[in-house]
Amino acid sequence: MLGLNSGRMAKPRGYSYQPRFYDPEADARRKRQLQFVRPSDKRQRKTKQPQFVAVGLGLVLAFYFYINIETIVERVTAFGGWFFG
Repeated sequence: MLGLNSGRMAKPRGYSYQPRFYDPEADARRKRQLQFVRPSDKRQRKTKQPQFVAVGLGLVLAFYFYINIETIVERVTAFGGWFFG
């Protein structure tokens, strides 16, 4: 049964629809109604500048701790000795 049809198969007929009446304004209106807009896109986009400033301050703080680690350790041990008696 599989080998009987060895010739080329005919392609299916295409379908072309020609509307009798077309209103471009109604079509544009329908597309606007169907268009999905995320709530976050409606609001104004915020810049990432506050995140950049926070990361910069964190790096400066880490660098300060790196430079003054000996002084910080001495003060913490002195305070711990006083606190725990």
